[in-house]
Amino acid sequence: MAVSEIEDAGIREVLQTPGATYGAWSFLDALLTATGPGTPFVFKEPLGQAREVKVALSGLFGRFVARAYLERYFNLSIFAHLGSRSLLLDGRRRIEIVRRARGDLPDWVACTANLASLTVAEAKGCHDSGGPAKALARAWTQAQRIDVTARGKKVTLKRIAVATRWGAATSGPADPHLSVQDPEDEGEPIEPDDKDALFVGLLRQHIANLIAPLGHQELASSLRQLARDRFQRTVDRDIADARAVFHATPIREVDGGSAIDGLVGGIVTRAGPVTDSNVVAADQEVLARLNLRPVFVGIERELVGAAIEGEAATVRERLTGVSRGDEVARFDRAGGWIIPLVPGQRTLRDV
Repeated sequence: MAVSEIEDAGIREVLQTPGATYGAWSFLDALLTATGPGTPFVFKEPLGQAREVKVALSGLFGRFVARAYLERYFNLSIFAHLGSRSLLLDGRRRIEIVRRARGDLPDWVACTANLASLTVAEAKGCHDSGGPAKALARAWTQAQRIDVTARGKKVTLKRIAVATRWGAATSGPADPHLSVQDPEDEGEPIEPDDKDALFVGLLRQHIANLIAPLGHQELASSLRQLARDRFQRTVDRDIADARAVFHATPIREVDGGSAIDGLVGGIVTRAGPVTDSNVVAADQEVLARLNLRPVFVGIERELVGAAIEGEAATVRERLTGVSRGDEVARFDRAGGWIIPLVPGQRTLRDV
């Protein structure tokens, strides 16, 4: 994996994980030894001297690397983050993520862009000189602590545990290790409409968690509310409310990026998201000149609309029907873009 893939995964992960948002991914490249493209992921030195620092940084970078690994090798692109409680995905159809054992829950419930391959995943980083075997065992235990159910039926899914042990050029183990355990857990068949609703529920969580720290709290809350509704009349009411919020949401376009449609999102720098929505081209140039590495993180407007309406067929067509490419911007196969704001190459403007 390229460092840019891990940094992109780190940006999305820090934004979507509940809690304070900060630029933890931004110093990754400076910590790595220059080994060239396609070569091992090796740090210049161990991640700190104190055990507490090693544990904290290993866990943080372990999540970034694991997510980049899942995106590349399992084609996962839609990620719902788990907290300490069960998560409702569709109240009317009784589709939910339920706890089956005590302890910390796994990091993600995820799926592919075509709304398939339901996956529960947990990431662990470690600094043990003997390798990541113990960390992998802990991750596997955690990955088994939830089920996904629809109308009381356990849904078939894949469980994945990923454990990473870093290599260091000096004063530490030289070779990096990445270990994975990924069997499938057979469940019961569910109705096609329930399966579509499950994946739409994941997409709504993915979008809400991404856009909330970027200044779109009201739209994020509207998407989350759609999962909680248990009666059709409240579903209809809240879809109408979400549409109104959606149509009032500022849309940004990228100058110089012809393949990129209107986006909902915001600017993120090394210090975290920029809370002021009125960041003009001159401001973007200043951020770049100060080496704050500004990027615009956004998701395609049309996909947000399809998620509100619950249109699984439209989502699949949108995410798999057209190949997207750009020389500067990077697409994540879930309607999301990370766009470096480089003076003379890419700037933003309001639609």
